[in-house]
Amino acid sequence: MNDGTITRGFLQRLESLAGCNAIIVGGHGELARALGAALADRGANVVFAARKQTACVDLAREISDVFGVKTAGVRCDISDEASVSSMVDNVVNDFGSIDILVNNAGASWSGAPEDIPLTGWQKIIDVNLTGAFVAARQVARHMIKQGKGSILFIASTGAFSSFTPDLAQIVPYTTSKAGVVHLARDLAAQWAEKGIRVNAIAPGQIRSGLTMTVPEDRLEVVREGIPMKRLGNPEEFAGAVAYLVSDAASYVTGQTLIIDGGLTLS
Repeated sequence: MNDGTITRGFLQRLESLAGCNAIIVGGHGELARALGAALADRGANVVFAARKQTACVDLAREISDVFGVKTAGVRCDISDEASVSSMVDNVVNDFGSIDILVNNAGASWSGAPEDIPLTGWQKIIDVNLTGAFVAARQVARHMIKQGKGSILFIASTGAFSSFTPDLAQIVPYTTSKAGVVHLARDLAAQWAEKGIRVNAIAPGQIRSGLTMTVPEDRLEVVREGIPMKRLGNPEEFAGAVAYLVSDAASYVTGQTLIIDGGLTLS
């Protein structure tokens, strides 16, 4: 936290994550790679956690080789409370503390809402919303003992948008991400006095993950609706993540930062 002293390099010191230990849940793929690189470039040690442990281990090795920080790739099923609890406890044992949690796990279900089976709806809620809460709760228990910590949820501009059937039919996804935005606000209010900041980022159409599963004809319609007329790249929101979890944002909590090339302006 900034003590009010303004000297040469003060902002760089606030932005530093040296000595911090971070967990990225949803820890593989291009988004996780950009997130891990941003945190590691600021000096943080990074744990990549997801069901596909091999992919997490590979990414952890890459980030360690490039940035020289301590990393690990571990298995974690975000929809399984016992799995999340075990992962968090193991990270504390191996790394000594958890200073940062980035909830990047996400799943989607496409289809007309009248045809969505309850099992499909529940799967998305379990991963995107309930899993996000469980991970935050388990990590917060350790952060409360430390008296500090930063939790960041990766939401979506879908939290603020509704789609006609010709563009998308992803009601479970958008509903769950709207819940994530409010979850960040509620947890921020609950944990502020305990030294824990909770924020969210709502990326728009980023060139990775779920966006790249959208049919090209629909994606072109979406692209034309973005004022910048292009998709975003993973690294274009990774820097904002590194800012929000650092002391440079020590007076920011309960907020959702939209990064979407202007998509939600209208």
